[in-house]
Amino acid sequence: MGMTGEKTGRRGIRWLFFDVGGTIFDEEPVYRFHEEIILDLLERNGCGVEERQFQDAAKDARKHYLPRYVNHLIWIFTEDEERYQRISVEFERAVNRTPYPAFRESVQLIPGIKDLLLELRQHYMLGIIGNQPAAVRKRLEEERLTGLFPVQAISAEMGMRKPDLRFFLAALAMAQCQPNESVMVGDRLDNDIYPARALGMTTVRLKIGPHRHQPVLSPEYLPHYTCTSVKSLAKLLTSDELEPQAAGAELMW
Repeated sequence: MGMTGEKTGRRGIRWLFFDVGGTIFDEEPVYRFHEEIILDLLERNGCGVEERQFQDAAKDARKHYLPRYVNHLIWIFTEDEERYQRISVEFERAVNRTPYPAFRESVQLIPGIKDLLLELRQHYMLGIIGNQPAAVRKRLEEERLTGLFPVQAISAEMGMRKPDLRFFLAALAMAQCQPNESVMVGDRLDNDIYPARALGMTTVRLKIGPHRHQPVLSPEYLPHYTCTSVKSLAKLLTSDELEPQAAGAELMW
């Protein structure tokens, strides 16, 4: 049984789960903000780094599935454990001191996504599965999106992070939904596509933002559907061609 008042979707799909960063909110400004902090800390701690070299390293870190690319960026430009620890602590402090207005400014909706979510709720139940700070809930409220998602699995509140399969299982349990009745929409192959597919969920990759260069490392990371814009994502999710997938080649939209 599903949740009370649940909608009946197309072809056996009842729930659409969305990642937050890179799928609902644009992550590019957040990444740039964090990278500016790291670059400044490296320079103030005597690590001479050219900005172009640093940006190339950041892009490379995201491409190669590093779960904490911040740690990688600090390490490769220090290669000294003591200095690495000091800069890492300073980075966390700087991020935690960021006032909410600055956080809000760097976390903006991806154009077109709100209209799509409003349309999708007419046909599906919607949920969130995201690695996000608790402050993201306020941003969802400000954009009047909170009510669209009966299930909101946010890492800061759940005490676990993707790609932990337990995180996905917890969200599915909250939705009273089986994996083969659900779709995971995300921008990352490592955090979104791989774990969701491992559980039997249908997967949709929104190939935009800072993780669009991630390569498919093996069939387990292959999305069932790939969309290269919000417009193509809307066409897929509102079409009769979206259906549960167990295997098969990647379908491009």
